[in-house]
Amino acid sequence: GGSIGELTDRQKEILKLFVKNNKLTQRGLSKELGINISAAQSHIDILKEKKVLKRVGGTRGYWKVTSIQKQN
Repeated sequence: GGSIGELTDRQKEILKLFVKNNKLTQRGLSKELGINISAAQSHIDILKEKKVLKRVGGTRGYWKVTSIQKQN
């Protein structure tokens, strides 16, 4: 099992965006980060692979961040 410690700072930053807004789209993410949509998509794919980001409820659903370090 992977731990959050294996994530890059960029990936942690992205997870925080999903925590703040669980309806964030690829387009929204790409805007936030100033990257293109395919780059945003690959970030999402990696996070899903690492099992820290999960899609709930398909197209009309939302993102669930399954593990993240608690920031005090």
